[in-house]
Amino acid sequence: ERQLNPTDQETLGSWTLEYSKLKARLEVLQRNQRHYAGEDLESLSMKELQNLEHQLDSAVKHIRSRKNQLMHESISELQKKDKALQEQNN
Repeated sequence: ERQLNPTDQETLGSWTLEYSKLKARLEVLQRNQRHYAGEDLESLSMKELQNLEHQLDSAVKHIRSRKNQLMHESISELQKKDKALQEQNN
């Protein structure tokens, strides 16, 4: 078996550190996802719950805004088609 030279050991250490950082980040993201789904809320403080509620309220506002935009676009398109069909019938 070949021996690791210093640069190989440094690279291995770098990858190990990167792996640890990514694993920790994944755990945070998974925990946040559970919180957004309303799960595992028992460990959260009042301030954390209020922050989560604010984030969810903000997300709902953005979702409703996008939905309303799409609905208005759809209504406008249907009105154009209706007008074209009425003109065609005349």
